[in-house]
Amino acid sequence: MIRVLTCVAQQHDLRLVALSAVICALGCFATVTLMARTDAGGRPLPRSLLLAALIFGGSVWSLHFVAMLAFRPGAQVAYDLDLTAGSIVVAVAGAFAALRLWRLSSTPLGIVLAGTVLGLAITGMHYLGVGAMAASSLVLFEPIYVAASVLVSVAFSVLALARSGVLASLGRRIEVTGWLALAICGLHFTGMTAVTVAPIAPRADESYLLGSTPLALTVAAVSLAVLIAGLVALALQQHLSQRDQRELDRMRLLSNLAYEVLFIHRDGVVLEVNQAGTRLFGMAPDQIVGRPVLDLFSQASTPGLLRRTRCRSEELRPEEFEARTAAGTHVPVELSCRTIEFGGKPATAVALRDLTDRKRDEARIRYLALHDALTDLPNRYLLEQRLGPALEAAALDGTGVAVIYLDLDRFKAVNDLHGHATGDALLVQVARRMLTELRPSDTLARVGGDEFVAVLTGACAPQRVAEIAGRLVGGLRRPFQINDHRVEIGASAGIALYPADGRTAEALLRAADTALYRVKDEGRGAVRFFEAAMDAELQARRQLEHELGGAITRDELRLFYQPIVNARTGEIETFEALIRWQHPERGFVSPAEFIPVAEQADLMGRIGEWVIDTACAAAAAWPQPWRVSVNVSPTQFRQSDVPTVVAAALARHGLAPARLVIEITESVFIQDAAKAVRVLTDLRGLGVRLALDDFGTGYSSLSYLQQFRFDKIKVDQSFVRRLGQHADTLAIVRAIVNLGHNLGLQVTVEGVETAEQLAILRELHCEQMQGYLFARPAPTLPASELELARLRALFAPPPIKAHA
Repeated sequence: MIRVLTCVAQQHDLRLVALSAVICALGCFATVTLMARTDAGGRPLPRSLLLAALIFGGSVWSLHFVAMLAFRPGAQVAYDLDLTAGSIVVAVAGAFAALRLWRLSSTPLGIVLAGTVLGLAITGMHYLGVGAMAASSLVLFEPIYVAASVLVSVAFSVLALARSGVLASLGRRIEVTGWLALAICGLHFTGMTAVTVAPIAPRADESYLLGSTPLALTVAAVSLAVLIAGLVALALQQHLSQRDQRELDRMRLLSNLAYEVLFIHRDGVVLEVNQAGTRLFGMAPDQIVGRPVLDLFSQASTPGLLRRTRCRSEELRPEEFEARTAAGTHVPVELSCRTIEFGGKPATAVALRDLTDRKRDEARIRYLALHDALTDLPNRYLLEQRLGPALEAAALDGTGVAVIYLDLDRFKAVNDLHGHATGDALLVQVARRMLTELRPSDTLARVGGDEFVAVLTGACAPQRVAEIAGRLVGGLRRPFQINDHRVEIGASAGIALYPADGRTAEALLRAADTALYRVKDEGRGAVRFFEAAMDAELQARRQLEHELGGAITRDELRLFYQPIVNARTGEIETFEALIRWQHPERGFVSPAEFIPVAEQADLMGRIGEWVIDTACAAAAAWPQPWRVSVNVSPTQFRQSDVPTVVAAALARHGLAPARLVIEITESVFIQDAAKAVRVLTDLRGLGVRLALDDFGTGYSSLSYLQQFRFDKIKVDQSFVRRLGQHADTLAIVRAIVNLGHNLGLQVTVEGVETAEQLAILRELHCEQMQGYLFARPAPTLPASELELARLRALFAPPPIKAHA
């Protein structure tokens, strides 16, 4: 050690030694700062490592060259240009290799290997530089000091890299800078102690450089300027990086507040993802970042995703795809994307909206649209959807199809005696009992209050069909136990066979219905096949049709009005116009009796025009600007020009269009949905309001709500009867009300008869109610102060009891 210190003090220009030490310190600090900027996640950043290697190698070379120029062996020294230039290459290349090994290594052995490479790179550079003195000197080495210099360099290099695991703090970076400086300086001055120089004349045939103090100062100044410029550039880059990081942190904070999944990718590789994305995919952020975008979606979504990458994102509308989670499950999502700038380069921002809840609600509503809410059997619409293909299949393979139309006997008496809840429970048990008599390939549907239709497919011999129908009717004769009540009913059945009794679904259903009416006329409780001679009932129907045809001329039709009240205040908002036929001999005939006849006889057009005109005339004369609601039947909707009729009635009586509400059922869409939408659009253009009646029964279908935007939907009274008695009914009504609200529709509930139903429905926040609890249909309006006060009292909060 004394000899080393003597070498430094007596054989070197201490000013240049100090300058070389400053260069070394600055170079090592810049190197350590660049090392700190490499990715802490284990992925090296080649550009940062290469820049660090250049600065470190240049610093080692500058220190060596300036220190060598500070060395005063007693004569002027010349340096071989090739070896001098080669020494800096060795320093830079070795430093880069060592830094790559350091960043890629995660074990102590790897750190030792990287430190050894770095120490040997410093050693190689030093002794190549010393060897360059051979141009004008005979250079001799003492092996002990050479070995000591190598050991010093390797030891301090290993220690420096071992302490470089976390370089976040300034103190740690200064510490590592010191170890690197010791590795360089310790090697240099220990190595110079091992050198003995004997001057000789420079060889004339070689290129060399004469060393001098001015040259040393020049090299040192240039090196120092380069290092300072590098440090300034590094500080500026770090400042800009910190600013970008702050912006990125703010962006991450905002994206994490979003409910939707947001991620950014470039060239199909994910760069950023928010917390919603980690929840959806079930992976940590570091598992998503760096992953190909296609890996996050199902294989079926790949063609669509590739197509989107070939188009400008601004020109594409949102599309549905399936995201793939870490568990392998597929989640329906709606994807939107847009090109942005991220990290100074173009990238693509992608937003994913989880459609799971919407799909589940749509599936539930779709199921409700195709099934009876009470019995869970197919409804009429699904029945016809199945019956049509069954007839086509039978026509191809030459087999038969049988339609059995069943009607329960004495069911109304059960409702009247035990209440609607018992009647509903009875219908559920009836459906279950009949299903046990049918094959899985058969269809049993509920098409009315107590009416069912069974469709039998395959080779349906009449004897076999009669046997099955007999079992159905016989099974329903057995008593039912409903709560504490023993209930006994019966059933009647009419049968129609394909192709003998009809070749279309409508013809078969009509034939089976005709046979059923014959059974009822003959006393019920039996099974009858359709016969062509069954005309008696048709004659009676024709008589009714004939009398109905002149009802308008004879002024026998009447309109009754039932109020629709505000569900919050109880104030009357609308009156629904309900048609009645005051027959001169039969008295008031129920619409359920003559409306089907009118539809079959093509009388609904005339009757519908009369209803619209009469309702508009009455509403125009009312003392308050209440709305009037008119039902338009599917037959009238298809056969007459409803928009023209409505426009003429409004103009004739001076009624504001907004005061007229046209109610239709989903069945208007069945035959020609496109035409129905055109007619509804024309009505909307007139300014009238449009309501979808009997939602949830019959032909209810979510697709119709998607095809046209109504102003409101009316929940059928069949759902209301069971409120407060069955949790399933409440869940169904809540689902329908929520669906209406989510679609921005007003919701009206029909059939409110009890205060309990009123209380439940008010909690569901439907907008309007209608039912016997408020008023029965009547030819005059309940507009007296007494009636209005009674309605308001129903919605008043209960009085607060005083405490004693």
